[in-house]
Amino acid sequence: MTSPHAGHWREHFAGIDLPVPVLGGGSVTGINFDNAASTPPLKRVRDLVTRFSDVYSSVHRGTGYKSRLSTQAYEEAREHVARFLGVDSASQVVIFVKGTTDALNRIAAEQARLDGRHVLVTEMEHHADLLPWRHRSGHVIAGLSTSGHIDMDAIERALVEAHGGIGLVALCGASNVTGFVSPVHEVAELAHRHGARISVDAAQLAPHHRIDVRPANDPGHLDFVSLSGHKMYAPYGAGVLVAPRDFFSGAPEVMGGGAISIVTWDDTVWADLPDREEAGSPNVIGAVALGVAVDTILELGFDEMLAYESALGERLIAGLARVPGVGVLGGAEDGKRGARLALASFVVDGMHHGLVAAALSHEWGIAVRHGCFCANPYVFHLLHMSKEAVTAVEGEVTSGHRTALPGAVRASLAPYNTPEEVDRFVDAVRHIAAGRLRATYVQAGDGTFAPAGGWPRIESPLQAASRRA
Repeated sequence: MTSPHAGHWREHFAGIDLPVPVLGGGSVTGINFDNAASTPPLKRVRDLVTRFSDVYSSVHRGTGYKSRLSTQAYEEAREHVARFLGVDSASQVVIFVKGTTDALNRIAAEQARLDGRHVLVTEMEHHADLLPWRHRSGHVIAGLSTSGHIDMDAIERALVEAHGGIGLVALCGASNVTGFVSPVHEVAELAHRHGARISVDAAQLAPHHRIDVRPANDPGHLDFVSLSGHKMYAPYGAGVLVAPRDFFSGAPEVMGGGAISIVTWDDTVWADLPDREEAGSPNVIGAVALGVAVDTILELGFDEMLAYESALGERLIAGLARVPGVGVLGGAEDGKRGARLALASFVVDGMHHGLVAAALSHEWGIAVRHGCFCANPYVFHLLHMSKEAVTAVEGEVTSGHRTALPGAVRASLAPYNTPEEVDRFVDAVRHIAAGRLRATYVQAGDGTFAPAGGWPRIESPLQAASRRA
């Protein structure tokens, strides 16, 4: 049955009709196409945070009313996330963390300490799903197809050639550069067949695609899943790590209050999961916000929301493909619906990515992201850069000249975006690609561009609050 909210999701998000200053001293209603970096909160989540602040207290062991209420809300949020992901609670645990980066580093620390085998990653990975393995367990990198898709043959070949020396396959659920959705369950089957587990970086996937962890006895079962609340409409500092219960057997990576059963002069007895992995005072408000966000998108109609997003993404990519001089990373082929998020990274012939992004903001009031999106090897692959070219760029950057760093411009959508916004964006890119800039821009040493006269002065919320006080 179609959700009664279908087509009306925009009204459920906070801060989306903000006037932003543009060239000439006027303002327009801003367009936020930077959702892959972080998302605004749902209004229900924002309002819940305000109300819950009145009853917030430290969770667990407190006997006061607020503490018992906060504990109940915190543990209910854990249950909501487990249901949302289809977690096999008998064999897995949901741990609240700071975010995806925190989760992946925790897995890497434990993997290096207890397993000792290498981790297999792909060239597609975000730095958060590359660096922790590189600098702890050591990693093997599997190549991609020319267009930047997961290469199942390359993954299987790496597993076979390792002769059991790979203990974990780390894979992003969806790329934050191209939006390509990874075949996580197929990769999971391969990993399990060769005696390895799979870790899915679901930071991009979770808000925009259904995830089903599956039971532990399913060959395509996902062993680890990591996600961030700030990317799924609950930007209050909490994230989730789903992990096998038998994975955390030694001393926890983060130690402190709440993680123990008893500490004597000579001994430490660690608490059961999840407490042992949530030392210190947890981010209760962030966890509760994430639980409410999950419930809200389900109530609003998650499947209809995803279908709407997919249609927006197709409109975005098709529009960019029609602009002369614009190239979409990974290609502009439509492909099977659901195989690509509503996201596109692109380059404009003869123009620096930073200049395109600055013009979109300063002249059109459109927020995008530019650069390599914390996925340097993947962007280099998509730009078809040789190792020699990358080495030359590395030398420039190391010497402090970041102006040489290549990259692209990324537009990433969410359910509150509209077809009209997509069309306005494509029109803006068409004007910029044709060289019809309305201002002169200056590039700074860090590679960014700004109007020659500088950006309009911005008063921060903290400054505004101080002034009112």
